Order: sequence, then structure tokens, then C-alpha cells
Amino acid sequence: MKKWEIVIAIAGALILGLSAWAIHRTELPRKDSIVIAGDCHMPVTIVEPSKTPRGTALVFHGLAADRRIMQTLGDYLAVNDRLTVYLFDLPGHGDNTDPFSFARADACARITVESLIRTGEVDPKRTILVGHSMGGAIAIRAADREPVVGTIALSPAPMPLPQRMPANLLVFSAQFDLPILKRAAQTLAQAAGGERTKTGDFLEARAFHLEVTPLSDHVSLLSDPRVFRQAADWIDRTLGIASHGQTGDTESPAYANAAAFVGLLGILLLFPLCVAIAARIAGPPVADSAAAIPPIKLALAEGAVCVLATVLLLVLFVPLGFLRLYTGDYLASLLLIAGVLLLALNWRAAKQSFGVTPRTLIGAAVIGFAVMVGIGAWLNWQVADLWMNAPRWLRFAALLPITWVYCFSEEVTLGPVGHGRRRAARFALCLAIRAELWLACLLTYYTLASGQVLILILVASLALFSILQRLAADSLRLRTGSPAAAALFGAILAAWFIAAIFPLT
Repeated sequence: MKKWEIVIAIAGALILGLSAWAIHRTELPRKDSIVIAGDCHMPVTIVEPSKTPRGTALVFHGLAADRRIMQTLGDYLAVNDRLTVYLFDLPGHGDNTDPFSFARADACARITVESLIRTGEVDPKRTILVGHSMGGAIAIRAADREPVVGTIALSPAPMPLPQRMPANLLVFSAQFDLPILKRAAQTLAQAAGGERTKTGDFLEARAFHLEVTPLSDHVSLLSDPRVFRQAADWIDRTLGIASHGQTGDTESPAYANAAAFVGLLGILLLFPLCVAIAARIAGPPVADSAAAIPPIKLALAEGAVCVLATVLLLVLFVPLGFLRLYTGDYLASLLLIAGVLLLALNWRAAKQSFGVTPRTLIGAAVIGFAVMVGIGAWLNWQVADLWMNAPRWLRFAALLPITWVYCFSEEVTLGPVGHGRRRAARFALCLAIRAELWLACLLTYYTLASGQVLILILVASLALFSILQRLAADSLRLRTGSPAAAALFGAILAAWFIAAIFPLT
């Protein structure tokens, strides 16, 4: 272990501790429960304002999301609008282990809203439905059936138009959203008959506004201060309050979840020391041979051919459909087939790279699970539900050998880590191959109607994950000299990503 590793680990621990203290200090009262309505079991987090509530917000997340992703918006509505906020997990998402389908998610949200109104837990005359993406479409459809006072939809998914427009509907559309989502927002605006934002429109429950948020994308709307402020103003007008700025407590949403991400930085600063410890567990490093690896241009060509062949095969059949993960089974099949094809093209290098000692594999597994547990637990507290439940752990176990095949094929194709320009070129090559995977999914979505839109929506998350996973795997391979061990570490993270994020079906 080196001195700088110990120093930045101490700094990381301090940052993590201070972030936890800051979060705990400002955390709002909340309780977790389950709303049972019909055959639906909807996990919910209820956030209470510090003062007497003025109303209720029922919040629904989007596809491949969960209620914790909506927590920043929920906290803002509780603090600044004094609303009691219900954050739900839809079927197949987060802590909800019921199987997912769009029809089931829509039905469970609807009967949950009906149940809360029927039992008197919420007053429809003081209730706002809020949703993002799929949740936005669900909120609009639920408001079509239930007499709530207002609805806010952030980048709503395409849907059949409601029989009547919901009362006091505010729609946000991101400037850099997918074209299909922009069209869905414009269709709602046309069906509503255009802008209606006068005081009389709110009194008659017929107000409508479409807000196109500049310099934003599908996901950034969930943390955009402009969206929060406009939503709060809309709620004030809907509830008959003259001005949000004169009535609510004010708190800037720009820093609402800053402590959570600062804490994540603290965890990342602990990583070099953890890798050093894992390398000691693994034993002395072995020589990492560069023999038989393809040149960069050839590697890119091989990657393109393998990926294109794979997506064409997947049009006919998704072999890992038994995993029952919405889009996750497609992504896992893509990684498996592309990985097998890459290994077949580079079988000599694969044979040379396969040798590894059990001790080295144990070290890689220890650091892989430590990263998964540490980051998962922290994010699960504040940002996203990445702490897997029992059904997701079963899928993780099935995914691990599949993701190892792809990660090992990537390690074989990339060769040893090296230093300086060689390391930078190798890192760029890895990201280029990952980009080929995503671009192939984009191509088949628009030309062959693959239906795998979720991979396109998650592009920012996939890109960030790819960067961090590659940097971490390179650090481990540099210390152990083992492509197989680095592949195991990367495979643990990849299997976790797929098992934790994609909806259960």
C-alpha cells in the first residue's frame, strides 16, 4: 500500500461521514409502508412536511426507476409546498416484486389511487398526481378516472389519449428528449386545445401548460431546479393559493441531493486502498502478456461485426428471456453472444489470458462485492434502490457467468493496461466498443422495430457505468496482471447493474 492511497482513503472516509451527517440533519420525517389494493402490493414512502399539510401529492416513477429516484422532487414538494408526499414503487420496480407489465403498472396505480380516496386517506380536492416518463402517462390516465385537483407529468411516455383531459394539467418536455417523447407531449397539448393558464382556468379545473425545458434531457428533469419551482407554482395556483413565494418554506432544490453525491465521491476515494488490499489477498502479480491481441482498428472492426451479427440474431430470438427482466434479458443476451463471438475471433489471446489462481479470483471477488455493497447501500439510502431483493439476487446469480464471458472477451481484446498513451488509447477503445453496442441497439430500434427503447433512455447511466467500471477494472488488472480476475470484478458490477435496475417481469 502506498501513502497516497492511505491519505485519500482517510479523506474519503471523512467526506463520507460528513455527508451522512448532513443528510441525517436535514432528513424529513418519513415512513415506509405497503398499500394493498386488490391483488396489487405497492411499497410506498410517505414524506411528511414539518408544518400542517396543505394537500397530498401521489408520485409515480418511470420505467426502470423506483421511488427513491423521485425522492428529491418529493422532498421539495413536502418542504416548499407543505404536501404529504406518497412515493410509490410500481410493479417489478424497486421493492415491488410483483411482475411488471405496462398494463399492470397502470392498473395498480389506478386502483391504489382509488383505494386511498375511497378510504379517506387522501382528499381528491387537495390531491396532485405527479409522474415521470411512464409514471407521467400513468398519472394522466389515473387523473382521467379519478377527480383529483391537478396533475403534473414530466416527459410523459406515449399513451392513448385520455377520454377527458385531467384537471389542471402541467406537462414538462425536455429539449434533448427522445423524439417519440417530444411528440407525446405535443399530442397532449393539441388535445388540450392549447395553453390555458388564467386564474379562471384553474378555478374551472381546465388549466393546461406545456413547458419545454431548455438544456435538459429525460433524466435531468428529475433534478432540475426550474422544474421544481414551476411545479410548485402550478400546485399553488391549483390549490387556490396566490403565490408560492409568499406561502411556502423556501429551499433551493439545486443542492437537495448534493450530499448524497458528495458521499458517493467519498466512497470512490476509498477504492484505491481497497484495491491494494485485494491485490494483497490475490498474491504476487503475474506477467500480463500482450501477445496475440488485435490492433486497435482491427479490434473496432471485430467489435462492429460481432455486435451487428448479434442484434440481427436477437431480432429472431432472445435466448435469455427466461431471466424475466424487462429489456435486461435482451441486454444480457447481447453481451453473451457478442462476447462469445469476440472470444472466437481472438481465441489464441483468450487461451493465453485464461490462466489464474484461485487466490487471485478470491481477491477480485472480494473487491467486487465490496464495491457493490458499499455503493448500493449508500445509493439505496438516498438516490436509487440498488439494494437487491431476493428475486433480484437470483437473477444476479444467473447473470454473473454471462457478464463474465463478455467482460473476459473485452479484457482479451484490450490487452494489458500499460501506461501513458497506451493506457489512454486502450481506455478509448473500450468505450468505443461499448458505444458500438449502444449504436447497434439504436439502429435496430429505428430500423427493425426491436422495441428496446429502455437501452436508449438509459444512455447516460450506461455511459457513466462504463467509464467507472473500466477505470476500476484497469486498476485491479494493473495490480494483479490477471485478465480473468479483472473480468470477474467487472462481471460482478455488470450483473449487479442489470439485476438491480431492469424491471422484474
